[in-house]
Amino acid sequence: MIKNVIFDIGNVILNFDLSRILPEFTKDREEQEFIIKNILHSKEWLEEGLIDLGDVTREEAIKLVCDRTKHEKDELIENFWNHYCDYVFLDQRVIDVIKKLKENGYSIFLLSNFPEYLYQEIKTSELFSIVDGYILSHQVHRIKPYPEIYEQLVQQYQLVKSECFFLDDNEQNVKTAKRLGFYSEKVEPDSYDSIVKVLQKYKILEKDR
Repeated sequence: MIKNVIFDIGNVILNFDLSRILPEFTKDREEQEFIIKNILHSKEWLEEGLIDLGDVTREEAIKLVCDRTKHEKDELIENFWNHYCDYVFLDQRVIDVIKKLKENGYSIFLLSNFPEYLYQEIKTSELFSIVDGYILSHQVHRIKPYPEIYEQLVQQYQLVKSECFFLDDNEQNVKTAKRLGFYSEKVEPDSYDSIVKVLQKYKILEKDR
C-alpha cells in the first residue's frame, strides 16, 4: 500500500522550459546552442552534476566554464547562470495536487538534484512548508541516479520503500528507484497533465468525475 509520494523538483514542480527561457537571453540560435553545450551539458551542470553536489559554487562554475571556453562569451555565460532563476517558476497546479494528496492522508517528500543557490531562491515558498521532508543533493553531496541519496531519504524519515511512490522526469532516476524497491514512474518534463495521469494510474489521485 502506497503511503508516501516522493516528488522530484526540477521540471516536475519547478518549471524549467528551455524553449521559453533561452530566448530571454539571446535570440541567436548559435548562442543558444552555446549555452546548451557549454553550460547545461557541462560537468558543472548535468554531466557530472558538480554544482548539484555542492562541490562547486555558482561563481566557481561560471569561472570554470569561462576558462574552458577561452572567454569567448563570458558575458552570456555570466548573464544566463546568474539570471535564469528569474524565469523558472513553481507550478501552483502541482502544489495544489500535493495539498490534495496531503488531505487524503499521504505523506509527501522531495528528492531532487538541486543547487544551493536555487534553493535559496525558493526556500521560503509554501512548497517546503507543506511537505513532510526533503533531501536535496547539495545538502548531502549525493545525486540521483546513485542509490545513496535514495537510501538517505529512507533512513532519515524511516520510510518503507514498498510504501513509497517516486515521480521524476529522468528515466535513469526512475530505474534506480524501481531497482531499490520503490514504486516509480517517469513523468514528462514540465507537464502537470502527465503528473496527474500517473497519480491517477496508481489510484493515488482520484479521477475527476
